[in-house]
Amino acid sequence: MKKLFWSAFAMSLILQSSYLLAQSEAVDDFLGLESEIMPALAGEQGFTPSEMHEAASWQVNEKNVVQDLPEPNKGQNFSIIPWSSLEPTDWLSINTWLLERDIKDKTPDWKIRLREASHKELAAKFLNCRGTCSVYRGSNKAQTQYLSRVLEGDEIKTEKDSVAWIYFMDGSLMRLSPESSLSVHEFNIGKSEIFILVRLNQGHFYWHPRNKAEYPQEFSPETDTFSLPLMIREANQPFYERKIFNTQTDFERLSEVMDLDERAVKDQIAYLNKLKNENNPHLTHRSKIMIVSPNASVVSSEASFDYFYLPGGKSYFKKRTLELGEEFSLHLRGYTSTEVHTISETQWYEVEANGKSFSQMLEVPGHLQITELLTKRIKTMELAREIWVKEFSVPILMTAVTPEILARDHGYRIWNEDLLKRFNFLVEYTRRIETTNLRSLENLLTKLESSGETVKKELSEDNYRASLNHYLLGLKSRYDGKRMRVREMNDLQYYVWILKNGKW
Repeated sequence: MKKLFWSAFAMSLILQSSYLLAQSEAVDDFLGLESEIMPALAGEQGFTPSEMHEAASWQVNEKNVVQDLPEPNKGQNFSIIPWSSLEPTDWLSINTWLLERDIKDKTPDWKIRLREASHKELAAKFLNCRGTCSVYRGSNKAQTQYLSRVLEGDEIKTEKDSVAWIYFMDGSLMRLSPESSLSVHEFNIGKSEIFILVRLNQGHFYWHPRNKAEYPQEFSPETDTFSLPLMIREANQPFYERKIFNTQTDFERLSEVMDLDERAVKDQIAYLNKLKNENNPHLTHRSKIMIVSPNASVVSSEASFDYFYLPGGKSYFKKRTLELGEEFSLHLRGYTSTEVHTISETQWYEVEANGKSFSQMLEVPGHLQITELLTKRIKTMELAREIWVKEFSVPILMTAVTPEILARDHGYRIWNEDLLKRFNFLVEYTRRIETTNLRSLENLLTKLESSGETVKKELSEDNYRASLNHYLLGLKSRYDGKRMRVREMNDLQYYVWILKNGKW
């Protein structure tokens, strides 16, 4: 009897389970869900039957609810969920969901807008770093190397005796000296102009935009040898020395050394000018940079210049070139200080620590003169720039006339007349916000000094010591046996030499 009872009970459980399973499958079918998703699905899948979301009684048109691109622009992801900064409490909050749902329903293209708002455009790449250079992206820090990317919002920092050469995507070069910090805020491409906004937090940097003129025949030694050789093999002078050495007889090699012939330099400059002529027709955009520091802002278009800023101290700057079409202006601090000061002389200027006034320096300190010397002759950097212009910048700027292609293939958005409005806003905004920051900085430095911490407010040799020593030692050993043996290397040996000496 007990066996019969348990058999009946088991049978009822089986029947009930079958009924519940069938009911569950019916619910899943009704909702358009799958009770189990296999690793691989073949054929057309119908997770949501068309008779449901296309039913006229539902009055739902999918195109009016969510608008999105068939494929996100370059640099953007399909997913727009900020996993790294997501708060579980907010994510699971019904109130947050209702608020977001209301906004999304009223903004059909919210996915496109959200991607564009969070997208950081590529501003620059690291051409070279000697020593220790870092990029801060939010709270994340990473050591840089050759080809490291710099996005909008990144901060670049160099440590003691470290130098960074950075290539901006418009073709401009920037050299960041030791113990310097610079933030790249914006890189905007317009129809005829490119606008770059950076902030020098401390230290020194040299800005060197590209020009279309041929590079002159210059046979004096390069000045920033501390940053050589570069990982771009065909940019280095030994690359051309090797090509010549492999085609010479022993007598020709001896004659070259005895006569101090600079044929390799001639070939290097010839290739540089050849690339310039090839790249010039494709680069029609005019570049403008706005460099902001707590006590002053400089706006430069097509001009090379040096800029120093010492926290709590003065700023120093010098316009290095004097060519037609250049623009160079200075903006001081103060809530009502709206005057624009045009700088036309190629002289050193100093800005007072409070940002209220500036003046031309009658006696230039040796620290500034030596810093200027280190970027006086940089033909290898110029050649590396042209190689990267052809590889990276020309494909971008050639498509800048077609906003859709520029965004899809390169990840940049075209600024039309809004670019001028953006610049005018930033001039006013940075003047006001930095005036406030300057007062806060003074209070902070006072507290640091009262606690025993030292803050550098004067120029020192720290900005050039390592580079100058390397340059002077290089002049002494310019023609020694170790240096001359590089030209005798085969391709593999030269490649290993570049790897060993091209990065630290």
